[in-house]
Amino acid sequence: MPLRPRLAAVSALVVVSVTACAGQGPSDDREEATGVAVGSGSDAAGASGPGDESRSQDATRTTGTAPARSGTPSGAVLFLVPDTATHVTITDFDAIRERLGVPEMTSEWLMTDRIEFWGQVSQSTVLLTDGALREENSRFMLRYGFTQDDVDWEARWTGDAPGLALGLRPDLDPDGVERAVADGVGPLAGAHLEQEESVVVSGGATGGDATIAADPAVVRLAGTDAESLYLRRGCIPFHEALGVDATEEDQDEVVADHDVPGLLRVEGIAVAFTGRSATVRLAYPEGVTEEAAMVDLGARADLAADWPLVESITFADGFVVEPPPPVGFADGVGELTYPVAAPGGAATLTLTGLLPVGVCNEVPPMEEPTGLTPGG
Repeated sequence: MPLRPRLAAVSALVVVSVTACAGQGPSDDREEATGVAVGSGSDAAGASGPGDESRSQDATRTTGTAPARSGTPSGAVLFLVPDTATHVTITDFDAIRERLGVPEMTSEWLMTDRIEFWGQVSQSTVLLTDGALREENSRFMLRYGFTQDDVDWEARWTGDAPGLALGLRPDLDPDGVERAVADGVGPLAGAHLEQEESVVVSGGATGGDATIAADPAVVRLAGTDAESLYLRRGCIPFHEALGVDATEEDQDEVVADHDVPGLLRVEGIAVAFTGRSATVRLAYPEGVTEEAAMVDLGARADLAADWPLVESITFADGFVVEPPPPVGFADGVGELTYPVAAPGGAATLTLTGLLPVGVCNEVPPMEEPTGLTPGG
């Protein structure tokens, strides 16, 4: 199916999901994230390389302005991701720029302004990606005329066929992008440009391939606004959430105080970040009542607050667990909303699956160490 019909179709699915949830659930009571205005001073984290300056030194804030955004990127992503994907992250750089007061920023702005922006991002935003192009920003600017600052959104997925999609600002000259794709530069190796939609795709579904848009749980979970969105199909296995260094004692500590097998089954988990606010979303099977879901959400919040430290970081290092988070349920999706304690910590916990709030309700026996070395 061509990209435009696919995007239109999935946008309709997501709009229906969002509309159905409007005015319901905990999002109405969610604390608004505090915006941080660019220009208040910061470090130079994530700055573009020095070669970038030669292109942008004469630029002003009246040139290279990006057009107004329309819709959320999740509607442009679900039909791009093959059905074999297990994890998806979507980063809405446009939304981040808007919150930080620079919605029109592009690669043609002064490098000092862009350095300042990325410094503010590192302090105020949970990033699930550093930006696919940032590492080679100077090369992309000098040779092809665009950088990470021309990317409106970025999606990545893992599974049998991992991939990447970049939504570029629609007024960007496609010639440089086409040359970069043809040259196979960095993350664009093996990609192709959907010029009409200004989307670069690598490893996406093609033709009649099945996509995750056919999964009702994914569609429900994706129906929310977020600067950074993490989607995971299914629940998180108990031992994965506990950590690879977990011992039988760690497991016993958890099950002694919490009825993990008594938790409800969940069909998927999402974490939606905006600023320093995080909303964990759980997709429950059809037929789960609001009363049952609210009890389950409370039990999961208690479990996360008591989760032991096994790795170098635990859930409470990324998310504020006290007081207990507000919870809500609507249209088969439960929500728990946490303040973010540390953006970097929250991102690490999310990407590594150390999220006890989304744990499966099965506790398999801990494997006994054999004492044998691999190949021994």
